[in-house]
Amino acid sequence: MKLSLLFTTACLAQTVPIDTSDWPHETKGQWELFVDDALVARSGNVRFRAQTAVKHHANPILTPQPWEKLILVYGSTHLEGGKFRMWYTNDVGFALAESDDGIGWRRPAVGIEIGGRKTNTLTRGHRGRSDTLTVIRNPDPADTARRYMAYVMEYRYPDKDGVREQRREGVYLRTSADGIHWDERPDPVLYGPWRNKADWPAETSWELGDVHHIAWDPVLRRFMGHIKVTESGERMRALTESDDGIHWSPPRLILRADSKDRPGDQLYSMIAFPYESVWLAFVGVYHKGTGERMDLHLAVSRDGRDWSRPYRTPFLDNGAEGGWDYGVLHAGANPPLRVGDRLFIYYGGYSEPHDRRLRDVRRFGIGLATIAPGRFVAVEAGESQGFLLTRPLRTSGGDLRINAAVDAGGYVRVEVAGRTEEFRGDSIDHSVGRIAAGTHRLRFQIRRARLFGFRVAP
Repeated sequence: MKLSLLFTTACLAQTVPIDTSDWPHETKGQWELFVDDALVARSGNVRFRAQTAVKHHANPILTPQPWEKLILVYGSTHLEGGKFRMWYTNDVGFALAESDDGIGWRRPAVGIEIGGRKTNTLTRGHRGRSDTLTVIRNPDPADTARRYMAYVMEYRYPDKDGVREQRREGVYLRTSADGIHWDERPDPVLYGPWRNKADWPAETSWELGDVHHIAWDPVLRRFMGHIKVTESGERMRALTESDDGIHWSPPRLILRADSKDRPGDQLYSMIAFPYESVWLAFVGVYHKGTGERMDLHLAVSRDGRDWSRPYRTPFLDNGAEGGWDYGVLHAGANPPLRVGDRLFIYYGGYSEPHDRRLRDVRRFGIGLATIAPGRFVAVEAGESQGFLLTRPLRTSGGDLRINAAVDAGGYVRVEVAGRTEEFRGDSIDHSVGRIAAGTHRLRFQIRRARLFGFRVAP
């Protein structure tokens, strides 16, 4: 693998390729996924291919109720004590749904009254519906009064009486002990102060948009805010960081559409999360000017700060014309949830393209897609054998395990420390023997198979 480092002087900007194929990589018991070529020293006759999630046959698993004009999975789903809890937005504020299996859902009447009846809607937006929503568990387990933290985008739409909301527009923080009763900070913690150009980072012409996502980095122990910025009408993605979830750094651009995308494409949303030894993100790609629809693509990071988009095919594609998810897709604001041998990924959709007003959309829904654990990107080989040699791997030793799927007549062979093991079959966690403590390279031979990753289990 080669990295490109950018050196800048007053008169010169130069990109210098750096060969990292001999740089050691330390394994720590997590899955090392081949989501990019960062672990690869050399390879031949293989290709890296992003996989696609499978939509559940029962979709949409949630649709608007009589007291809801719309529902969006601008929200988060948690799996707690064997029970699923989903916070989503509707035309009033945000609401709660619960499930025992993640497929069949109920709406507990624990919220506000609408039309004379108790509903599952927990909050009211600021003179209009709430927009994007992230609900996370407080990383401080001792702070039980703020066990849940909800970041909610609030607008300043005029009410029916024509009076405009006086509170500033931006992302507000609500906190809760039980996920039902919420307290709101009086001022926005994101966006609000940055609406003034004087508060923008130096030498930027960005405007700050509405679609955000907040994640917790367990390594850096920081909140990571993935936000929309626009410049000359182009939507891009930026990163802001916080130690306390309230005070945030100036945003830094991390992703924008490029020549590998369709003309006019824009990066509308980004749900990022740590997964095993990497960070992944579901990026909403808005195909402006070429259909006005939005699908979900995969982005990759090794540290949560520097991002790339090696693949330009949908991780989750739009539904059939006329269907509830034909027009726009948004990923739920949470990492995939492990349920047995599948990862559950919740997403929202609606039937019309993005250039239509929400009031003109005919169908809204929330759906479920699944994928096998770790199988976001495959290293593939066909009839002719391919190979992959890793960078040097520092390990404390243990059981070497692989995630691979082999077709009939194929194999995955693993060569390490002078011995070779062969695998035929389909397993997300297959042992190929012990590996001693030290520094090793793994050499994989692949034929008619897909290799997703490996780990050294202590």
